[in-house]
Amino acid sequence: MKGHDMPHLTSLPPVTLHLGAHRTGATSLQHLLTRNLGWLASRGIAYWGPRRTRDGVMSGVIGDPGRVETGRDIRAHRAAGRIAMLRSEMQAEGTARLLISDQALLGSLRENLLLGRLYPTARARLARLAAAMPGIDHVALAIRSPDAWWTSVFADLMTRGFAPPDRATIEAVLGARRGWRDVIEDVAEALPGARLTVWMHEDRAAHPERALMELTDLLPEHRGAPRLRRAPTCAALQDRLRQEGCMTQLPEVGGLYAPFTPDERAHLRSRYDADLAWLRAGADGLIAPEDNDIRPPSEGPFRDRRPRHGQDRRQDPMGAAG
Repeated sequence: MKGHDMPHLTSLPPVTLHLGAHRTGATSLQHLLTRNLGWLASRGIAYWGPRRTRDGVMSGVIGDPGRVETGRDIRAHRAAGRIAMLRSEMQAEGTARLLISDQALLGSLRENLLLGRLYPTARARLARLAAAMPGIDHVALAIRSPDAWWTSVFADLMTRGFAPPDRATIEAVLGARRGWRDVIEDVAEALPGARLTVWMHEDRAAHPERALMELTDLLPEHRGAPRLRRAPTCAALQDRLRQEGCMTQLPEVGGLYAPFTPDERAHLRSRYDADLAWLRAGADGLIAPEDNDIRPPSEGPFRDRRPRHGQDRRQDPMGAAG
């Protein structure tokens, strides 16, 4: 499915896209957005969360881009038409912006696990979305240190019936060259007209209202949200596995599941440090720290230095920060 194959589609109201990622507090943020749904609407912001994006409105658009399905492109064309109609209705009702939050738009945890890499199909997935939904002018992404991220992913998948990672999976994760920098570059490539905001899970997970402010420029009426989908303790995971007939003894440190050795954690964190250094240095012109300063990450998210939607990037490659 390519953009030029699509009929003329509306690009209004403009779209802010929150991509998660998984295991970075996205579910808590979505809970907070839902709590503030009416308040956001009164300020001209419509919100679509996973319940909306996965109810069929995007059928043929979301999902594994490499999977061959009969009629998928036809469904995608129909979905694009439905989305355009809904956006036209929103605009007629006075909606100034559509905010979409769904980490599945970036990829799936199962795919990451099977390939041992961070969101390997992100670029193709988002390019497909962009073709069906023009007007995405702001994209936000939360990142997390890969040692903690993969640990949380493994634990979450075990609660859903997956087996603990074997040594081959751990080695694949340790040997993978793909990091958050690659994911961010894929997002920028798929959505070249959008400004980017990247924040760290370590700074935002306990404060979803700050993330909501990054997405809306508004302080929410209802603040605070429970930490949802938190990783269980190692003992809880062990009990779950035994109930399913798996006798594997899980490694733990301080009562928490710990699939990586100290040296392996240090290796993964060093790669994260390199990604953060790249972000602070300007990310090769893609995004920059707030106010274009190289600042500690706790002082603010990394913001795009590209122009806003509709401006000519070639004329102003160092355009307004988001």
